[in-house]
Amino acid sequence: MTHIERTIDIAAPPERVFEELTDLHRLDRWSTITASHEGPEEKLQAGHEFRQDLRVAGVNLPTTWRCTECDAPRLVAYEAHSPGGGSLTMRQVIVPTDGGSRVELVVDYELPGSFLGELLDRVYVERRNERETQHSLENLKDLLEGRPLG
Repeated sequence: MTHIERTIDIAAPPERVFEELTDLHRLDRWSTITASHEGPEEKLQAGHEFRQDLRVAGVNLPTTWRCTECDAPRLVAYEAHSPGGGSLTMRQVIVPTDGGSRVELVVDYELPGSFLGELLDRVYVERRNERETQHSLENLKDLLEGRPLG
């Protein structure tokens, strides 16, 4: 199981950050690994499921997601599963700060066995995923602070 933790400060109120994090139709604006997604149409709540194709090391990885916690504007958590045994849990905690919000992201994942079998270097994939996580958070910050995405 691979574990990633990242934190970023954003000059936007927690309500605005939460809105952006949970609007699945805007996810591909800042998430660098989102290739596509489907549903739900209504506001995200605990128990909602949706499908997302993740782009991991140049390969599309179909995943089924379920929102496990949704406590506006401070927390959203998910679990995801992909064919071949891949799994992921993710928690996004939003903490109010004097200048806006701090987003604390924790991701634990296991790639499917067949996916790893196709790759020559697991360490490369893990490092790439860490960079993509950081880049996605920086995109979120730029989007919410009104700057061009990097």
